Amino acid sequence: MSTWLPDIDFGEPGSTPGYVRLARAVASDLARGRLGVGQRLPGSRSLATRLGIARNTVIAAYAELEAEGWLRSEGARGTFVAERLDHHDRPRRFAPALETRAAVPRQTGFELGPAPRLLGGADSLSSGFAAPAPGRTLLRMGGGMPDPRLCPAELIARTMRRLLAREPGLLDYAGDDEAGRGHPRLRSILARTLAEARGLACGPEHLLIGRGAQMCLWLTAAALVRPGDRVAVERWGYRPAWQALRAHGARLVPIGVDARGLDVEQLERALEQGPLRAVYLTPHHQYPTTAALAPARRLRLLELARAHRFAIVEDDYDNEYHYEGRPLLPLASVDRHGLVVYVGSMAKVLAPGLRLGWVVAPEPLIERMVALRRPLDRQGDRLGERAFAELLEEGELQAHVRRTRRIMQARRDALVEALDRELGELVVPRVAAGGLALWARVDPAIDVDAWAERGLAAGVEVTPGRIYEFRRRPRSRLRIGFARCDEAELALGVRRLARALPEGR
Repeated sequence: MSTWLPDIDFGEPGSTPGYVRLARAVASDLARGRLGVGQRLPGSRSLATRLGIARNTVIAAYAELEAEGWLRSEGARGTFVAERLDHHDRPRRFAPALETRAAVPRQTGFELGPAPRLLGGADSLSSGFAAPAPGRTLLRMGGGMPDPRLCPAELIARTMRRLLAREPGLLDYAGDDEAGRGHPRLRSILARTLAEARGLACGPEHLLIGRGAQMCLWLTAAALVRPGDRVAVERWGYRPAWQALRAHGARLVPIGVDARGLDVEQLERALEQGPLRAVYLTPHHQYPTTAALAPARRLRLLELARAHRFAIVEDDYDNEYHYEGRPLLPLASVDRHGLVVYVGSMAKVLAPGLRLGWVVAPEPLIERMVALRRPLDRQGDRLGERAFAELLEEGELQAHVRRTRRIMQARRDALVEALDRELGELVVPRVAAGGLALWARVDPAIDVDAWAERGLAAGVEVTPGRIYEFRRRPRSRLRIGFARCDEAELALGVRRLARALPEGR
């Protein structure tokens, strides 16, 4: 039943007939957007009862509005807002009602003050590329985005329905022991899973569940960084994490990355220039190059962190997708001195729209992050977190990972084959043991940025290396994702990319 009622008081005296007053009130609501095109109006008997007037008054008002084009009657189905009301056909009798339409003002009616400033400056993520040609399906092969089509949506929906029937309290506020931390059931099962699968000796008290890894990175930066602190980051890296650090006043120090991951010797030289508050890195599948941090560098990094008392923020964003050999255990798994803040996410496993990430850290840091979070996000997604715990407890999520891992490996191999067939020596990818994208060297004679823009116009999205380089300098590199497209789509995308090559190539 519609809750709409026209803004009219029939108790007020007036010389205008009741049906005319009602018609004007309805027309005014239509003009203001209170009733949308195609919306069904209350029946005449129902509206008359709710307004306390005669039914004939409503019938007459509806008839007037229908005659002038505001409404349409469909007999027994009811009365509806007209689908189309052109400017030239607008009714004259009730035209004054149009003047009451209220749009959102262009300016505030109060003193807004200066715009807030992100410490360290803003850092746009936009590539600035053109849109694909009209009517052409865009194949999204940039970055390393997962394929939402593989998400077990029906399983998640069934799990949520079952939980709502069994635990209706999930729709209530969280208690103080849960607020800001995440659902206790999820923290418990996730701690056990991380201990078994990734070697992290953690308990529920060491975990904070956030709305995606980005929130967790933001809270980590807020808890660790003071304005002016130096924070080392990978020179090729993840720009949203840099944004989070800069927003809290960090001065970023870029450190080189090669085939063995972060250049720890260069990090040592940076320490000679002054203390570091933290190092942020992606050691498992380095983002974007996919290189793994070499064992000797891992040990030396931990030694430096202990000696110089800086934090290591380890972003393990796609641990689940490793295809050859055993995946490297996280730095956090060998941390004995409380140096590592470990950040993980389910975005790559399920879907980007299901925002669920976590932080593993010593209790004092978790407590500080909880205090920082509560004024902004008191309790997170209780139902989603509880459902995720249920999927872990029943082994459903683990089975999904095993299935999609096989799919991702097949897609990776299909992309490598298509690149070799269509582009040969022009694009030479690094075939890493894991991850959801390829990092590729491009012939230096090709303008990678221009090529990526032409590719987007042709209907395929890839990401030029400049997007990941600390100072956004052009580089002969491409990151080409394979997770979001199936084998046929990948082959088509590479053909489009080949056709988009500059003239003469």
